[in-house]
Amino acid sequence: MVKEEVGILIGQRLKDLRRGRSIKQEDLATVLGVKKATISHYETGKAEPSDKIKIEIARFFNVSLDYLLGLIDEAIPHYQPQIFIKLPQYIKNDERELIEKFIKAIDHLNNSIAQAN
Repeated sequence: MVKEEVGILIGQRLKDLRRGRSIKQEDLATVLGVKKATISHYETGKAEPSDKIKIEIARFFNVSLDYLLGLIDEAIPHYQPQIFIKLPQYIKNDERELIEKFIKAIDHLNNSIAQAN
């Protein structure tokens, strides 16, 4: 992806997040410590936020930087320690798939129990 495309994608995601919460550009500018025009430039792709501002945007809207940068399309929370599991390097792909299935089965069981209560 070209740098300009990243800036445009970040801008579109920012605009969607801001509008989704009915936040005015002025109010977001105040939160981020920038001018309203800067928010407008971010949203139109005329300027790209610094890494520090990207982090602040992710925290404010509770989305991951991966989402903000366009690496993923699901707006997952910016930090979810419970979803990250470090597996040893020697675990084979088919074993990883089995582990994923096991985790999904546990999640399904927990959701079924929660719905029953």
